[in-house]
This record gives sequence, structure tokens and C-alpha cells, in this order.
Amino acid sequence: MGEIWGWTLSSDTPPYSLPAPSWGFPRWAFPFAPAPPKPQGIPASAQCPISIAFVLNLLNYRYIQQKKQLKLAAKMLFKNYSTMGDAMSTDNSLATIDYIDNLYYRTTLDFSKGSHFEVGQAYAQAIVDTLPTFGATVDNFLYLSAKSAPETPELSTLITRSYNLISNMPQQYKDEMAGMITIFNYPIDKLGDGILSSNELLVYEVMHDVIDPGSCSAAAVYGNASATGSTIVGRNFDWYDIPGTSELHNVQIYLNNDSTYDIVGIGFLGQLFPASVFSENHISGALLDSDMKQGYFTTVGANSYPSDFRYAFEHFDSIGGVSYYLLGQQDTHSYIAFLADTNSAVVLENDLEHPSSRGLRTSSSVLRDGATWEIPNTVVAVNSFLLPGTTDEFTGEPSNTKRFASYSSLLSGDLLSQGSINMQDMQSIMSYAGSDGIAKNSGAIYRATNDYPTLQSYILDMGSLELVANFGPTSGNPPHPTYTQVFASSPF
Repeated sequence: MGEIWGWTLSSDTPPYSLPAPSWGFPRWAFPFAPAPPKPQGIPASAQCPISIAFVLNLLNYRYIQQKKQLKLAAKMLFKNYSTMGDAMSTDNSLATIDYIDNLYYRTTLDFSKGSHFEVGQAYAQAIVDTLPTFGATVDNFLYLSAKSAPETPELSTLITRSYNLISNMPQQYKDEMAGMITIFNYPIDKLGDGILSSNELLVYEVMHDVIDPGSCSAAAVYGNASATGSTIVGRNFDWYDIPGTSELHNVQIYLNNDSTYDIVGIGFLGQLFPASVFSENHISGALLDSDMKQGYFTTVGANSYPSDFRYAFEHFDSIGGVSYYLLGQQDTHSYIAFLADTNSAVVLENDLEHPSSRGLRTSSSVLRDGATWEIPNTVVAVNSFLLPGTTDEFTGEPSNTKRFASYSSLLSGDLLSQGSINMQDMQSIMSYAGSDGIAKNSGAIYRATNDYPTLQSYILDMGSLELVANFGPTSGNPPHPTYTQVFASSPF
């Protein structure tokens, strides 16, 4: 059993038995309420002609009323605001968006100047002003992602699962989404129609939880293996090849108040919970998938793991604190968190199927049969757990075994020839595309558009917080990505 905003659910998949809301809101505000009885036919003797103008005026009136009722619905769904005024904030500094070199957006969300609701609202308005096609792009992104997912989930199922997850989020995150849906307030839920509804926006915020993700990898060198003396992290984010994704690359700065730490997220425009994060404490994290053959666990009573990820970096100042928090949450499916600070890097293997075997993997950890790692002061991750007793998606999975072997060969070769690895060396490793850009064929780390293409690749120095990145996908077989400097030093 579970709840959606106070309603009890009997399962995690339709159909549901929910009482119809009695507050007078339209059905689109509560998409899981049972449909009203269909009206019976009107006798011909009772029919009368209705003008087109009358119908258009009626539809316009109903749409205006729905927009007003959406605000009321948002107040009920996202409760306990300190303020939620009808007037939009006029402070444009709450959320700023700049388009950099025609490659990516740089967004700043300033929570020190306004409430989370106000910042969320300002963010949505800034998106509309900056990229008017955002709604159509995200609607298509969700439509094609859902079609590409093995489960091919219906939109109503995605919305239900999203509501389950949002109900367990910290109030400040709910406030941000409530602010955003006052701008993205279209009432009709239909993927592929070119319009982003409020419910579809909520699905977008938790898409890593409810739509089967792609395939990623990461590597780090530290200690004597690093030429800078600080940990150097390389991370590739691989996803479906979906038109429009290259329009949404975003580096997002969160300026928090004194009670939480400032962070940077690397993801897509409009996302509140990106899959790559680093903080003013010089700790970083990247989410990778593993054990996806098991599928999703129930969303009832579960947390959104990217939401947990953001929370951990906003509230903890060490790898140990972040790890302890993440391992204590009940999430939607197993995952890998690649974590680093200035002096080290570890792989958190959060295997929900085998909780007694999950934990932190280091460069010296004993690995499962068939996997070995003998390069001190380095650690890598592909889409498989490697700790003994965890779910095995390594043995017999060439996209994982061959990428793992590529990392081993490239790292050991650089260290043998020059003694340490610098930012440029790590860039060369992360851009390695094998002979054809396909992981399962040639061990490609940077993947071509006919594989799970690499959409984002970055190199981060944990000491200086210098960040260089490639924003893909990159054409060619194999592809030859180029990197641009995002931050020359700490953005905080």
C-alpha cells in the first residue's frame, strides 16, 4: 500500500482505486481519479444549434479557470509553504541562465535571495524566456525515452510513480517544483504532443528513477598517480540518442543559504536533481546504473535517488558522510555512485538486491571472480558491481568487461610511461572511442551515436575545481570529441 498526496494506493501499477476528489478541481489536476460516467446521448428533440463562437468562449473560460485551479491544486499537493503568493517575483537574480559558446547553458539558482518556491518559479520563467522551445523538446525527450525503455511505461504510470517519489522529498524540493508548475501549467497530459504539461514536468524531474537510463562510466587518479597532487576525475554520461538533448546541456550553480553547502550540478536544463554534482567542500559524485536487468523496485515509500544525491552534497562535507546518508535510503533501483575528494576516490556500490554485500570499493578492494585491478591510487567504474556477493553484470557483458579493460590499459600505460596523469591525459582516456565507438565491440569509453552515445564527458580537478567538458553527442565512428573549459577555478 502507498499514498499519493494522502490517497491510498493498492499497488504500483494501474488500475487504482482512488476516491474522486471533492474539492472541485478539474480531473486533469488529479489524473488518477476515476473518470466520471460518460453522458448519455441527448434526444434529437432536445438538441439545439450552438455557435462556434460560443464554444470557443466556453473553452477559453474553462482554460482560465483551470489555470486558477491548478494554483489551488498545487497548494494542496505541495503543502506547507511559508509563502506562495499569486504574484510572481520580479527579482530576476533568483534564477539566471546564460548560453555559453552555443554549447551549454550556465544556470545560477540563488536560494540566498528568495524562497525555494520563488526560485523554482523564477527558474521556469527564465527557461521560457531563454529557450521558448524547451517544453516541446522535453515533451519529445520523455516520449522517446519512454518508447526506448524496455518496459515502455504508460504516461499515467510514470506520473503515478513520480508522485510517489515526490511525496517523500524534502519540503524545499517540493516547493521548487510547485514554483515551476505555476509556469509550466498546461493541463493535458499527452507525450508527443509538443507541449509540456505540469505532470510531465514532474516526470522529467525524476526521470532517472522512472525511465530506464542508459550507460555511463568514470575514472579517477589521486595521490602519486595525479600530476596535480589532487584527485582528477573523468566522467562520461551515456544516454539514448534522442533529438534535442544537445539543446539542453546545463551546468547549474546552486547558491544555498548558510545552513547548506553550495553545489554545482551537470545535467540538463530544467533538472533540479542532476546525475553529476560537486560541492564547495571539494567533493564530487556521479551516478551510474547497474543491475538494471532486475528492473525497478516499487516507488511506494521509496526515495528519488538523484534527489537523495543532491541532498547529500548539500548537507555533508565528506565522502564518508555522503556515503553513509546514501546507503541509508530506500531507493527505486540499485546504482553506483562514483565519489571523490581532493585526496581519494571510491565507488559506492548500492546493490539493493544484495544489501549485505553493498559498500565502498577502493583501488585495493577484493573484487568478484573474473575481475582484477592492480593499479594503485586509481579507481574506475562501468555499469556493473564488482564487490563479491553483489549482482553480477560483469561476467559475460562485453560492454562492461571491455570498457573496464580499456581503462586498465590506458591508465597503466600512461602511468608506466610518465609516472602520473594530468588533466589532458584524463581527457584522452575519457575520449577513447576504440575502433568504432561501440563499447561491446572495441571497448570504447567515449561512445558513438550508434551505441549508447556519450552525451556529456567531463574532467574535474578536485583541488582547483577546474572543469573541462565535452557536450555531445559527437558524430563519427569512432567519434573524436573536443573539450571546452567550463571553470578555470572554483565557481564558489
